[in-house]
Amino acid sequence: MFRNFKIQILLYLIGILLVSMSAGYTYFVIDAKIYLIFLIPITAILIWQMFNLIDKTNQEVASFLANIKYNDYAVRFSESKSIGDSYQDLHKSFNLVNEKFRDIRSEKEIQFQYLQAIVEHVDTGLICFNEEEKTVLVNKGLQTLLHKSYFPNFKSINQFDDSLYEAMKDIEPGERKLVKLVVSNQIVQLAVRKTILQLKDDALHLYALQNIHAELEEQEVESWQKLIRILTHEIMNSIAPVVSLSESANTLMEQNENLSEEDEKDIRKSIEAIYRRSAGLLHFTQTYRQLTKIPPPKFQTCDPGEILDRVLTLLKADLEAKKIPVERLYKDGRYEAQLDPDLMEQVFINLIKNAMDALERITDPKLSIHLFKSLDGELEIQIADNGPGIPDDVLDKIFVPFFTTKKEGSGIGLSLCRQIIQMHKGSLSVFSKENKGTIFTLKI
Repeated sequence: MFRNFKIQILLYLIGILLVSMSAGYTYFVIDAKIYLIFLIPITAILIWQMFNLIDKTNQEVASFLANIKYNDYAVRFSESKSIGDSYQDLHKSFNLVNEKFRDIRSEKEIQFQYLQAIVEHVDTGLICFNEEEKTVLVNKGLQTLLHKSYFPNFKSINQFDDSLYEAMKDIEPGERKLVKLVVSNQIVQLAVRKTILQLKDDALHLYALQNIHAELEEQEVESWQKLIRILTHEIMNSIAPVVSLSESANTLMEQNENLSEEDEKDIRKSIEAIYRRSAGLLHFTQTYRQLTKIPPPKFQTCDPGEILDRVLTLLKADLEAKKIPVERLYKDGRYEAQLDPDLMEQVFINLIKNAMDALERITDPKLSIHLFKSLDGELEIQIADNGPGIPDDVLDKIFVPFFTTKKEGSGIGLSLCRQIIQMHKGSLSVFSKENKGTIFTLKI
C-alpha cells in the first residue's frame, strides 16, 4: 500500500503539514525555538523526497517519449510489484505502447520489403530522383533494359543518351512519350511515363520506362499485312479485268484480219473498259499519295467550337435536305486549344459526313456534338449518331487505310482523321453498338 504513488504523495503532504504545524506551535505557543533546528531540516527533507518522487515519474515519461522520438522501442520498463501499483500500471502502459510501435514498424518493414521485391522484379524500368535531381531509386528492370548499373543523378541520363534525357526532361506528369535509342547495338523503343510523389517537404520524380519494341514490331507487321491485303484486293480488282479484256481484244485482232463492225465495237468497248479501270487505278494511287503526304499542322490558338460551327454551316443544306437535326452540347467562346483550324475542319467534315451517311435510312435521325473538358484536363469532342452502328467484326478495321464498307468510298477518311489528330498529340477512338449508334471521341 505504501508503494502506491498517490498514498506516498498524500503521506508526504501530511508529514509536511504536521511538521509545519509543529514548527508553528513550537515557535509561537511554547516559544521553544531550539526545536526549529530539527523541524526545518525535516520539512526540507520531506519536500525534497516528494520532489524526487514526482521528478522520477517525469523522468520516466520523458525517457519514454525520447524513445519514441528516436524510434527506440526495445526498452522495456519493469512491471514488478515492488515498484508500486501506480508505477506498475504506468510501466505496463509504456510497454504496451512500445509493443504497438514495434508491431507497426515490423509491418512497415514487411510492406517495404514486399514493395521493394515488386519494384525489383517488374519488367518495367523504374528510376526516381529527388528535388535536387539526385537518384534515390534504380531497379533491376532499368539496369537490364539500358544495360547500365547506376545513374548518380538526372544529368547522367544526358551522358548516356541525349534523346532519352530530352524526353524525360520535357515530359509532364501523366504524359506518355516514345523514345528510340540504341543499347548494346540493338534498337530499343521505350515508352516513358512520369509521376510526381509528394513526400513531406520533398517531391520525388518517378520515371517508368517500358520496352515496347516487340509490341510495336508486331503491330507494324499486322498493319502492313492489313494494308497489303487491301492494296492487293484493290489492285487485283482493277488489273484482272484489264488483263482479261486486253487478251480478248488481242485474240479478236489476231484471228480476224478484216474485223467486222461487231468485232470493232467489242474491241472499242474493251479499250473503254481498260481505260476506266486504269483511270480508277490511277485515282487509287493518287488517293494513297494523299494519305501519305499530310501537311504539318500550323498551330494557333482557336476555339474548336467555332470550327464546328463553320463546318455545320457548310453542311447545313445537306443536313436540312436529309432532315437530320443537330444537337450542340457546348457553349460559344468557352474553349481554347492549340490547333490547325484547316486540318481540324477536315476531320470534323469527315466525321459528320460519316454520321450523316449512317443516318440515311433512320426514321428519327439524331446527330449530337458534345464539347467538354475531361477530368484529366483534356479537351474532348464527341460526335454521336443513333444510326445502325458498326458491326464488331468491322469495328477494328475502320481506321485501316482503304478499308471501306461504302460502295463509293475511298477508305481513307477515318485514317486521315486519326493521322491528323495524332499530329495534334491527341487520339481518335470509336464506340459503337449495333442498332444503337456510334460515338467518335477526339481527345486533344
